[in-house]
Amino acid sequence: MTLARIGKAECVSSWFVKVLMSCCLWLAFGAFSAGYAHQTGNSYLNIRQVDGRLAVDLDFYVRDLGNLLQKPGKESALPPTADQLKSLQEPITEAIQKSLKLEIDEQLIPLEFTAQSVAVHNDGLYVRQQFVGPAIEPKARFVVVRYEFFTQNDRLGRAFLRLALNGDEISSVIDQSNAVQRFALGETKRISTIYLFGKEGAKHIWEGFDHLLFLLTLLLPGIMLWKKSSDVALSDEAAPEARVNRKAEFFALKVITAFTIAHSITLALATFDLVSFPEKLIESLIAFSIMASAAMNLQKKYQFNHWQLAFVFGLIHGLGFANGLRDLGLASDYFLETLIAFNVGVELGQLSTVLAVSLPVLMLVRSEEGKQRVMIWGSLAVLAISTVWLVQRVIA
Repeated sequence: MTLARIGKAECVSSWFVKVLMSCCLWLAFGAFSAGYAHQTGNSYLNIRQVDGRLAVDLDFYVRDLGNLLQKPGKESALPPTADQLKSLQEPITEAIQKSLKLEIDEQLIPLEFTAQSVAVHNDGLYVRQQFVGPAIEPKARFVVVRYEFFTQNDRLGRAFLRLALNGDEISSVIDQSNAVQRFALGETKRISTIYLFGKEGAKHIWEGFDHLLFLLTLLLPGIMLWKKSSDVALSDEAAPEARVNRKAEFFALKVITAFTIAHSITLALATFDLVSFPEKLIESLIAFSIMASAAMNLQKKYQFNHWQLAFVFGLIHGLGFANGLRDLGLASDYFLETLIAFNVGVELGQLSTVLAVSLPVLMLVRSEEGKQRVMIWGSLAVLAISTVWLVQRVIA
């Protein structure tokens, strides 16, 4: 290779490293937050149509009013009087409107309070609040219920949901692990649901900067192995181009396959509530996995199998994917199809991202010196970002 070509390659690779570091630093300033309300007992949520308009009844356990209003106090043996409940109507309404969210076809539905009364269920006295919303389009396809009355440690409270819209009747139970639920309406439920969750799976991985950084950092050594025919001809290596590139392809295949199998296992287990860990622990371990993969790229003393690391930490990332699926809202009618479609969307999102990142690297970074710069500076940038993420998630 001539000195002019080497100099040009080094200039291009230096520019690429700067762009890569700028993008990574921009990612480091992402903000993550979550809000919680309170609930400890049962509630009953009835969503239906009255004269074409949305009608919502929410029966809330009287003994949980202190938690609902975030004013816990001593429980009274006697139920509150009618006058006491009347005086609490406005704060109860405000709390419900803040923590109960309904979406139809990705549009937030405003709820207007109409009446308050008392209802009796087999476990005690409930206060019932009634709300109305706008008319429902006959072609409405999806309803999302976001029931945000649970705390992170509250696993006892449940909401019994009955939904009757546009001729469809659905029953479900909302609890702490499934506080957001999505329901399909109409004749094309299955196809619409599969398409929606496939798209949301790809969107989740595109927006999941931590998952992408982990995978790309593990793949970086394999990407650096790839050689174009002109590079092989001008190098002093005796290995044929096909053999070198097969090694790079096999490296990427093992890493991606191990990561896919691992996160699919824990995604399914967590979705079926067979495994459960605190969200803070999961997010912290995800940040640590990125640190470990970046640190491995920066040292040569110890040899690791990248695909084994991808599998071990992929189990943790799968739990993170499960949290994303819960946030989206599980489709209870087609639960298995929902899970598979979401996971397929994640895989397609991963593949498209790997191609979008690796192809420019292979085109712009030609010399071995340039590849080493990308490896070192890229891994250092990822290490710095993941360290910041880990600290934020541990102390949050």
